[in-house]
Amino acid sequence: MKSSAQNYLTALFVGMVAVASLGRADELPRMPEDVFPQLEAILDEALKQSPRMLLQQLSLDAASGALTQAKAGLYPSIGGYYNQTETKDKREDRPGQTLDTSKTYYNVSLTQPVFHWGERRNNARIGEIREQIAEKKYEEAYRSLASEIRGVYLNLISIKNQLVNSEFALKQANEALRSGEERAAQKLISEGAVFPLRISAEQAALNVATLESSFLYSQQHLEALTGQPAPSLEDIPDEIPAQAYYKPTYDNLLSDFMGQRDPQTPTLDVLRQQIEIDQLTYKNQRKRLLPKLNFIVGLSQDEQSYTINNAQKYGVQSKYVGVTVNWQIFDGFAARGAVRSALASKRQSEQSYRMAVDNLQRTVQNAARNIALASHQMAISDKLLENSLAYLNFRQEDFKRGNASEADVNQALANYYSARVSAINSRINFLMKQVEFVSQIARDPAMDKVTFE
Repeated sequence: MKSSAQNYLTALFVGMVAVASLGRADELPRMPEDVFPQLEAILDEALKQSPRMLLQQLSLDAASGALTQAKAGLYPSIGGYYNQTETKDKREDRPGQTLDTSKTYYNVSLTQPVFHWGERRNNARIGEIREQIAEKKYEEAYRSLASEIRGVYLNLISIKNQLVNSEFALKQANEALRSGEERAAQKLISEGAVFPLRISAEQAALNVATLESSFLYSQQHLEALTGQPAPSLEDIPDEIPAQAYYKPTYDNLLSDFMGQRDPQTPTLDVLRQQIEIDQLTYKNQRKRLLPKLNFIVGLSQDEQSYTINNAQKYGVQSKYVGVTVNWQIFDGFAARGAVRSALASKRQSEQSYRMAVDNLQRTVQNAARNIALASHQMAISDKLLENSLAYLNFRQEDFKRGNASEADVNQALANYYSARVSAINSRINFLMKQVEFVSQIARDPAMDKVTFE
């Protein structure tokens, strides 16, 4: 009985672990903003303030205006004209006389398209699709912007750590130079032996200045991307925590994406929509030479009076309603050329879409492999960091016992700083490979922030 209970508890535990593993496999990888909440706020503000997104917002406004124009062809149009002229007429019934004449013409009419072989509806639909394309491009612009912001922010962390390493190296180089100059002054070493120390100190100072310049440029770059002040050196995190690689997460995401017949990404959506536009354009061109029917209602006046005799006046006022047929029978084969061009554009869009799908599938598979490679490199760098920290601790303990010099400890510390820079860069590379992967499969969580009213 006890054995059965133990078996049941064991099975239950294994089942819970399996369910937890499956749930974890369905999750998205950690994004840089999950590691650094400060970056989350920067991304939120960039959606509102970034110059790029403000520019894309204008594109949305333009697309909305174009949609209004495209739909206008479905609705009635009202127009008219008014003409008042003063003329001099020579009439056959009054030979040798010139008569001053006042003429008034006006016309007001309403025209409603009735039957245009679907052309007006097709044009309205094209306008709707173009607005949807503008929205997809807006999403794609923010996806690209978010990836770039993440990369620049992580690069600031890398530069900050490189600065710590370089400043320590500069301190050591200056100390070595000071010691060498003192020994040279005491004639213990030649002046020539000091020269390499001076060069090393100059190079170390140049390295620090170069990194400070790089940090400033990255700050300015981040400000240009986000439209807001960049974090100061003190506000930038000192390090990047160790990251974990869980292969089923990427396998499941890759499998879901590869299983889609028509992958859903902003870029591919735009290509599919372009095919639909080309199809509608092709239909319109094929109906180009067919007759078009409109309903018309209006009011017109034609009036003429002579100043020589105000009682002699001619005028007609007409109220009319009816239908008009416009039919261009021959246009010099322009319609034939338009049909051929529209058909070629449609086939070109279809081929471009197929090529884009194939290329994206290869790219996504390669991105998944790159994550695995980046995780391997990250694991190696983390081991080297652990080893350098252990060696530093060992040297510090030796120094306390008098078995190591201060120079030995400083060298171990320099090795540790160098290993930490390498480890942080490997973690940055791993995080950015994850960003690249989720972006390509259109699962970037930053996209959830994009909404349209």
